[in-house]
Amino acid sequence: MKYRLLIILFSCLPFFSMAQVGSDNDPRTQFVGLMNGQKVYAKRVQLKNPFLKGSYFLLDDTLRYPLNSVRYYQNDNGYFLRISNPYDRDDFAKRTISGRISKYYVSKTYYNNMNGPYGGYGGYGYGGFGGYGWGMPSSRNIYFFTKDDGELQSYNFNNLREALADNPGSVQLLNQYRKGKYVETGVSIAGAAILLYGMSQTFKNYQNSQGQGGSVAPTVYVGAAVISLPWITGLFKKDKITQAVELYNYNQRNN
Repeated sequence: MKYRLLIILFSCLPFFSMAQVGSDNDPRTQFVGLMNGQKVYAKRVQLKNPFLKGSYFLLDDTLRYPLNSVRYYQNDNGYFLRISNPYDRDDFAKRTISGRISKYYVSKTYYNNMNGPYGGYGGYGYGGFGGYGWGMPSSRNIYFFTKDDGELQSYNFNNLREALADNPGSVQLLNQYRKGKYVETGVSIAGAAILLYGMSQTFKNYQNSQGQGGSVAPTVYVGAAVISLPWITGLFKKDKITQAVELYNYNQRNN
């Protein structure tokens, strides 16, 4: 009887050594957070998506947890938090900024239906975990944030203005962002007007040349340059919203 107990004990040791419910002082950096509040550490955490089968998490090639039992996880790819998207499918957003305000994103693939009822991009399908679609695919990142590890919120100006309201410096950066957007919109509208004027002048030049090939009006190039100006300048400066979030986290850490 004693030997049987020893055999059972030693056979269970690998399971306890590979993954366990532990504390935040556990030296291992990979883990899954379960819906029941437990945090299970492991040396390796993988998200498996077998074809025509339910997705699951595999810890140290041994332990399995169904997808719907996990609220968050961390592995070699980063830290991920569960979201509920408009299609009622389970998905996880990746964290890009960590702090009192944490930023997350999830990448979605949409499909443009080239054979729509009106001959254009007549619709779109959804593709993702187990998703499907048709036509030309295009990816789009959807952003979220949390405050003090609370519920996920849409990463937009109004929500962030409310979340950062207790930090004057962050509020000032958000106001600068809003003013900048007004300026960018005005520049884009002006550029579009110049471009349309240039196209009309080019059309007149073509008509006056009696189909022999008229010259392109210079205002076409001016309009195109003005329209692209906000996009070009945006490549060389940091987003004010990101600055506001980072300033908030920095101030909160040092208070």
